[in-house]
Amino acid sequence: MSMKLENKAHCAAAGLLLGGTFLYSFAPAEHSFYPRCIFHALTGLQCPGCGGTRALYHLLHLNFGQAMHYNALVTLLAPLVLAYFIFWYCAVLRSGRGPRLAFSPPVMACMYVTVMLFGVARNIPFFS
Repeated sequence: MSMKLENKAHCAAAGLLLGGTFLYSFAPAEHSFYPRCIFHALTGLQCPGCGGTRALYHLLHLNFGQAMHYNALVTLLAPLVLAYFIFWYCAVLRSGRGPRLAFSPPVMACMYVTVMLFGVARNIPFFS
């Protein structure tokens, strides 16, 4: 038995709201139940996602400077992802289907290179 897309959208919205409320309430720096980065544990280097949870926590508290300090990429992309989710959610409720999001191969390559360059740059002492 498969779930209707509208029900999936409601579940995703509820999960986003519950996850956001949980993250808002429990600071990652003060609680040890948040997952640790395996890449950082093995290499001592920061991956492109390191600090993302702390950045989202500070973003939820509207502390943009601290969020940028922990992870600039997550801080800049999170509002865009949230805006797209709201757009998708409204489209599903209005028409029963979500808008198609497709990136061309050059755009995908550009996004990949951007994330990789960010991962390299954040481990250079000059940028940290």
